[in-house]
Amino acid sequence: MSDIKPSLLTIYLQLMKLRVVILLQITAICAIMAHDLMTRSGAIPGDRTWYDTAMACIVTILGGTLAAGGSNAINMVYDRDIDPGMSRTRTRPIPNGWISARHALIFGISIATIGSAIFLPFHWKAAFWSAFSVVFYVFIYTIWLKRRTPQNIVIGGIAGSTPPVIGWIVASAASIPEN
Repeated sequence: MSDIKPSLLTIYLQLMKLRVVILLQITAICAIMAHDLMTRSGAIPGDRTWYDTAMACIVTILGGTLAAGGSNAINMVYDRDIDPGMSRTRTRPIPNGWISARHALIFGISIATIGSAIFLPFHWKAAFWSAFSVVFYVFIYTIWLKRRTPQNIVIGGIAGSTPPVIGWIVASAASIPEN
């Protein structure tokens, strides 16, 4: 256990694993940009302004960061029994005693739910794929595969492949409302 406890905000950010989340969000933003550039060039139907692009990016970054960050926090709760034994994970917030597993779980579930729900006003498909990613990452990757097979990262990558899908859906939902 570390002697110096960081702020609660720092603990939350560590639970979310923001460095990993940023990489996921970059792929979502690339999908939005590709969609909007194709729309502006006339390759796909729709009408997009740079304001539309910016709003789609903001919504996608916010929802995606919360959903993926919540998944990561739940993953840390599940792995709290093995994290103290590994040099890479022993300094995480739960093994350090900075936050209880219950508190981390409530935080993870809350932000994952909010993150997925953020997409609902834009398109139910974006909310669905966000929620699917959370459920797949937590139950399939973390609980079922991670400790059973070295193929966990390959199969678990399905959850990591959804941000571009979500970004595209958010962009296309705004340009073609009947989607």
